[in-house]
Amino acid sequence: MNNFLKATLVASSVIFGSCVLTSCTQTTNSMFGDDRSQLLLVSEETLNAEAKQAYDEVINQAKANGTLNADENFSKRVDMISKRLIDYATELRADCKNWNWEVNTIKDPTVNAWCMPGGKICVYTGLNDTLNLTDDELASIIGHEISHALKEHSREKRSQASLQSGLTTVAKILGVKKAVTDTANLAYNTAFAMPFSRDQESEADKYGLELMYKAGFDPNASVTVMEKLSKFEKEESAKSGNTQNAADKLLSNITSTHPSSEQRFTDLRKLIEEHHLSQKNIDTK
Repeated sequence: MNNFLKATLVASSVIFGSCVLTSCTQTTNSMFGDDRSQLLLVSEETLNAEAKQAYDEVINQAKANGTLNADENFSKRVDMISKRLIDYATELRADCKNWNWEVNTIKDPTVNAWCMPGGKICVYTGLNDTLNLTDDELASIIGHEISHALKEHSREKRSQASLQSGLTTVAKILGVKKAVTDTANLAYNTAFAMPFSRDQESEADKYGLELMYKAGFDPNASVTVMEKLSKFEKEESAKSGNTQNAADKLLSNITSTHPSSEQRFTDLRKLIEEHHLSQKNIDTK
């Protein structure tokens, strides 16, 4: 590599580094006191607009199929629980009061629920039908999904991908050998991108616990719902005879990219005990 290319590479690295540093921000305020700064290169407006478009496509398809909010009783439960959680979401993130929140259910056997950026919530009836959830347990799951949006995990992952793409592009422009680029990608994936997937799920568990607790739901339900999920996972694995195939059957927002349910309810129980989150405290709210 000649001196000009070396100088250009250094300059590009400095620019990239400056962009990364100035794009790290803290978006939430947790009672657990461990909010972290996040890399958010992609604008909130861009991602929220994309999420709205994707959400509308799902909702319109369900409407056309006659499955949108088809189970009236379940839809009322989800709407009531979601609104309680949303009312307290501003305690974790003040600006979410300006989001255009939407809550819908889809009558479908899929065991899943999700919340897109900007507060677009969807819950499938299969989640409740399969796990026989109490209102508190349903609040735990919806709170977890809302927490993904509050922490902007989708925006964070997109920003990480953009950073990786940008670094690869710079390397290609400068004629860096493919082996060097591949090594950089491998380092990025193993040390930066991959760990975040499980870390984000654990973080959503924690923030979801705080959100449901502040909204007056029983925090212990976050443990019992994980126990139900653990049982469900094992049953699915037994049916298939192959753990990987079983995991593929479960939509990622509930199980496949998450830490094991056993680990999750162990961590949640520890948080409840350490911070004295009890039903008694809820009753005094």
